[in-house]
Parts: sequence; C-alpha cells; structure tokens
Amino acid sequence: MAGPLVEASEAEGSRFHGAGREDIDALMLGEGRPFVIEIVAPRKRVLDLPALHREINRRASGRVEIDGLVPVKRRAVEDVKETRVGKRYRARVEFSEDVSEDALDDALGFLVGTITQRTPQRVAHRRADKVRMRKLLAAVGALVEKRTAEIEVATEGGLYVKELVSGDDGRTEPSLAGRLGVGGRVTELDVVEIMWPKRPDGSVDIPHPLP
Repeated sequence: MAGPLVEASEAEGSRFHGAGREDIDALMLGEGRPFVIEIVAPRKRVLDLPALHREINRRASGRVEIDGLVPVKRRAVEDVKETRVGKRYRARVEFSEDVSEDALDDALGFLVGTITQRTPQRVAHRRADKVRMRKLLAAVGALVEKRTAEIEVATEGGLYVKELVSGDDGRTEPSLAGRLGVGGRVTELDVVEIMWPKRPDGSVDIPHPLP
C-alpha cells in the first residue's frame, strides 16, 4: 500500500499503523481494518488521493484492497494503535475425539463471559509473560463433521482465539477444549469484523481527519 504514496510524495519511507494485529495466517475479511500510513519526510504534501487509491488497489490486486484515503492529523496514529476495539472471528476447529452438537452448544455458551489468559506459549518469547482478563461477548457454532466445527466468536480486543479453543496447556481458562474434555485446535481463522466506532450513517469514524 505504501509504495505509490512514497513515490508520489517523494518521501524517505513510510510507517504502517493498523488497528490491532493478528497472526500472519489469519485473513482480514468483512469491511477491513482501519489504518494510518505515516509518510516519512515527504517532499510533496499535496497528493491526488483518489488517483493513489486506484493505483494502490491496482498494484495490490488479489492481496489487499482499500476503500479510500483521507488525510488525518498526527494524533490519529495513537488512536488507531491504542484504541481497544472488539472483534468478530470465524474459526474452523478440529477436535481429537467425536463431539456432539449439544456438547458444542453447551461449551460455547459456558465460555461467554470473562476469560483468563496467561501469555500464550507461542508468543511468550517476544511478549511479557503476564495474565490478562478479557471478555468473550458471544459464541456460536455448528459441527461440520463429528470432529470438525465452525465457530464464530465476538471478543473484547486482546483475546487470543486460538488459545480460547485449545486451552494452551491450562494457560487459558476456561477454554473450549477444556469444557468439552477433548483436544482442540484452530485450523483456520478469519477476522470477520473489527468493531470500530461508526458514524450515524454506518461509515467508519475516521480519527482526527484534516479539514
């Protein structure tokens, strides 16, 4: 995304600031993710943003698509990076043993509420080892096969969904696998929605736009 902007502004580089972050194998679907691209040391500051919007989508076709570009004030970077917003995820889950539809429904309903998570083992080498309390706002799902399910969850920002399913050797409590009494893991994970604040007309509330 930054390439056409850096070229047009004759800048030294750029920095990307996205609302939240996901694992590299998670797809960002739905209406996408709010972001700010910070242009470093531009020589040109008046840009044809509609034309750049089209050029970015042309170059990134099949990988990334943006809805549009608007200029924002510097403090928009902090808002986008620091605002904790809820998210909706869709996940495909595999279990180590057969699971019934009733048991799955019971387990998902049980999980709604406060989840206690210690920093997952898979990221403990680069993040502080501490305990976080996060809310699971809603959870539904259905079996695809006896050992495979598709679930959809709405979470408070910062909840680790893969560990919500697996339990991470007891580091996440409660967990879907723990409630069912079987092993469980996420095999596919999609972000369906970033629940960013919206305007009355339903459009994204852009932080600190320039007049």
